[in-house]
Amino acid sequence: MSKRRFVPENLNPDDVDAVTELYQNLVQAFIPYTAPALKDWILKWSELSSVLAEVSSRRYVAMTINTADEKAAKDYSNFIENIEPISSEYDDKLNKKLMAHPCISELQDEFGVWFKSVQVSLDLFSPQNIPLETEETMEIQAYQKITGGMSVEFDGKTQTMQQVASYMERTDRTLREKAYRTMWNRRLQDKDALDKAFDKLFSLRNKIAKNAHCRDYIDYIYLAKRRFDYTPKDCKAFHESIEKLVLPLQKEMYNRRAQKMGLSKLRPWDLDVDPLSRAPLTPYKTGDELIEKVGKIFEGIHPQAGSWFKILQEKKLIDPDSRLGKAPGGYQIGFDESRLPFIFMNSAATDRDIYTLLHESGHSFHQFALANQPLFAYRDVPSEFAEVASMSMELIGTSNLTPFYGNDKEALARSIEGELADVIWLFPWVASIDSFQHELYSRPAHTAKDREEIWLKIMDRYDAGVDYSGLENIRANLWQKQLHLFECPFYYIEYGIAQLGALQVWANFKKDPEWAINRLFEAESLGCSRPLPELFDRAAIKFDFTPKTIEPLMQLVWDNL
Repeated sequence: MSKRRFVPENLNPDDVDAVTELYQNLVQAFIPYTAPALKDWILKWSELSSVLAEVSSRRYVAMTINTADEKAAKDYSNFIENIEPISSEYDDKLNKKLMAHPCISELQDEFGVWFKSVQVSLDLFSPQNIPLETEETMEIQAYQKITGGMSVEFDGKTQTMQQVASYMERTDRTLREKAYRTMWNRRLQDKDALDKAFDKLFSLRNKIAKNAHCRDYIDYIYLAKRRFDYTPKDCKAFHESIEKLVLPLQKEMYNRRAQKMGLSKLRPWDLDVDPLSRAPLTPYKTGDELIEKVGKIFEGIHPQAGSWFKILQEKKLIDPDSRLGKAPGGYQIGFDESRLPFIFMNSAATDRDIYTLLHESGHSFHQFALANQPLFAYRDVPSEFAEVASMSMELIGTSNLTPFYGNDKEALARSIEGELADVIWLFPWVASIDSFQHELYSRPAHTAKDREEIWLKIMDRYDAGVDYSGLENIRANLWQKQLHLFECPFYYIEYGIAQLGALQVWANFKKDPEWAINRLFEAESLGCSRPLPELFDRAAIKFDFTPKTIEPLMQLVWDNL
């Protein structure tokens, strides 16, 4: 962490007056008409943004680590309600001041990608949206409280949804079915609450789009996400390619699984268990052991990866364990001023946890790689490439699983098979979630019943042959388990685009491991200082999600599977 040049070391980030004064200093500052003077002013603004972003991130971590911690929730809420609106208001003023400076053209080579983004921010900004965006964040927090509080009595103890989900790997089919029904009965208890939460978020997002003078929320979010390199039309073509090229592989994969299990059709609780009724893989016992062994994977793959992961260990920047009251899911978040990542996950002693930590570690390596980017905005990487960083590490990690399984060839093969099967499964699910969002947000309004009908049509389109007889209510509400729909709308197609990038990195790795990872880390070091296609190119992969790219990559997965 570099020494502050503009923000006082003793700044109280909750002090509205002190934060406002810093922003006013930037707005009122006279910037001499030279490029170095403008750059110096930009870096002061960037420093303030970094300081406040780290406060927000650390409080978000504290809140999600324990959703029952009222002080943590209050600290986060206070910051969201009192400080972030100041940033929103003044960022618009600073954007205008920046774009009006006569020397902006002289910094085009260095900051041109950001300048383009700033112009979009100016176009989208509406003061009416500041309270609405705060309200949206608070509604997301309310949603997290609903899901974070979900637990059931199962197998003689109180368990989280993540812990019960691990029973889907048990060989006892009756137990799996009981666990599945128990889990979903609990989820459906909150069905109405989740529907209401989504209704509120949907309404807020439509208002935000209208205030920004966009035709609908789809137009708004594509601009807000800086999707300059592809359109909704491209996404729909991608959905069609997935239906044509990937869904048949998923159907064949499920047919083979059903044959091995001696079943005419798979039920939802038959998808994660070993098809030959071998006991679930038990690669580790504790979260600390998971961290230690993943560290050995990275040490064996690439010295830089091993070195970065050691920092995560030594600074205790990973919280691996699932606990009652801990928010669901997993994420990596950056502490912007410190230039450090933090990994949050809910491990349950499963093989899948290895890949979750490999994935989030990939995000962390990205944070380390771009740490020298001086501009705050350039450390916020587009998801389409951020997920290449994470998904690549999952696939590359399959080359060195001996810390968990030693020389047990059967266990190694089962683990790798599970990872590659997940790659095939991911594409139709991405298409389902993305087309669901496009359909919902293309409408000015809809009811919970409308949502179910829309979702069921999509489920039919991407039906891989799983039998939901008697589970129709669950099938109609499967979308509710996808937190992205609530927390980060339209953030899902990125996984599909990025998976294609990661598969290309993996293909490169198979030919020349050191070169492939070096090229990936080189691209990651750019942050988002270059356009998306250029980031892909620097990693020696193509930014393309047409059949020409998809077909050979899926053949690679299928051949290895």
